[in-house]
Amino acid sequence: SQDCVTIEGPETVILKPPRSCQTNRQTDKSLPQTAQRFSFTQVFGPDAGQKKVFDGSVRGLVQDVLEGGNCLVFTYGVTNAGKTFTFLGPDHDSGLLPRSLSVIFNSIDGHLYSRSDLKPQRCRDYSRLTPDQQAAEISSKRNLLRNFKEVSILGHSFCRSICSSLTDSSVNSISDADAFGLSFTSNVCFSIWVSFCEIYNDNIHDLLDGDIYSMLRLSQDVKGNSFIKDLRWVQVNSFEEAYRVMKIGKKNQSFSVTRLNQLSSRSHSIFSIRIIRVEDISVPRVLGISELALCDLAGSERCSRTQNTGERLKEAGNINSSLLTLGKCINAIRLNQQAKFRHHVPFRESKLTHFLQVFFCGSGRVCMVVNINQSSSCFDETLNVLKFSALAQKEAQIREEISAEYMEIFKEMEKDYSERLEREKEILEERADRRVEILKNLVSKTVNLSSSSTNEKEEQTALMEIISSLTKDLEKIKEDAQSVHSCLTEHAHTTGKHSVVFFSSHIYVCLLWFVG
Repeated sequence: SQDCVTIEGPETVILKPPRSCQTNRQTDKSLPQTAQRFSFTQVFGPDAGQKKVFDGSVRGLVQDVLEGGNCLVFTYGVTNAGKTFTFLGPDHDSGLLPRSLSVIFNSIDGHLYSRSDLKPQRCRDYSRLTPDQQAAEISSKRNLLRNFKEVSILGHSFCRSICSSLTDSSVNSISDADAFGLSFTSNVCFSIWVSFCEIYNDNIHDLLDGDIYSMLRLSQDVKGNSFIKDLRWVQVNSFEEAYRVMKIGKKNQSFSVTRLNQLSSRSHSIFSIRIIRVEDISVPRVLGISELALCDLAGSERCSRTQNTGERLKEAGNINSSLLTLGKCINAIRLNQQAKFRHHVPFRESKLTHFLQVFFCGSGRVCMVVNINQSSSCFDETLNVLKFSALAQKEAQIREEISAEYMEIFKEMEKDYSERLEREKEILEERADRRVEILKNLVSKTVNLSSSSTNEKEEQTALMEIISSLTKDLEKIKEDAQSVHSCLTEHAHTTGKHSVVFFSSHIYVCLLWFVG
């Protein structure tokens, strides 16, 4: 029976107790006696297609990530509620993850940074790879993609055909035209890296590693942000490559058969997309790193219904424990936003919440996609899921109110800062103008001094040449005078006296004129 869940409008779900259980519920006062109403951001009925769900939930977050933000998307619900279908979807009707990849690559078409010299590391950091390291990355990626075997002879062309646009009346697929018109300069490019891991029995495993049974551990960077150490990141240069990496990870994921689900996910899977925004110049400069994490959480289970034993029972216990911790964390965050005294948020009680802490406590956005089962036999589980989702919705509403209040304060501060900055700018411009005038005067004086100094040097050189020439003439005249004097001494003393005086006086006057 599907009469326990009713959709009222685009944002409201009404949950009514099943008729078969009303007699028992009247005797147990702790159970709800009447229908309960729950409000959400958007409600999708059973007839909603994958594209409609994507456009109404995740599409806006993908745009935020492309513009530099950090976002988290996770599916939540009981087992066999359709979470993995919503998350991945079948090959002919793609879910949230493939559509997110398609929109990302369509939006950055023509601006893809295909070189492997920049690789993400830690939480929001990157490293520059040497040529040898780049060659190792390319070889490792090639070996990984070789493991992907197509299921049919048409498999090679499948990844391309999945991007073709289909009409709404037919099976939904990914459209090439589904892209954002981003505004960035021509030299800005994007490097796309992906990773795929799972948290199974509270242990972290890399789904892209050959040894999927090796366990990874959580670490923290200098800012206290959690990241998975030694997690494998693969650079993808097209939607086809990213889709193949996703299929490889899905093949390695932990699935088992249970009483309620023939293909039950026994782990929380996390597919992360990191986008490195690069200014592609002579030496590439990283402008920022953003991340979109998509989590397919395993469904909560009741042992009385699943009748699990042994390993399946242990898996169910770990799943329920991590989901319970997630609920406690969200409730504590909600209380901290309202109360004066801060409550402890138990992020470290499970690997799942410890890893997601950076998204809940950071400046990014979080989207929870809730899947419920309309069957009356799942009423109690559905009620718990909706109650938990309502807590998360209250947290989101409180965050929006606080964000709006802070935005008003920020706008006022920004206005005051802009006015003060304008005044400082005018003062600096005035000082700069004065300094430019002073500098111009100094430069002109320096040029004049330099030119005058050059002229003086030229005149001095000319004078030295004249003096040298006159000195030589003087020596010659002295020699001539001595020879004349010696000749005249033999003649009369009177005539010789006047002649010598004449020559001596002539030489003396000439020297005064040139030197003076």
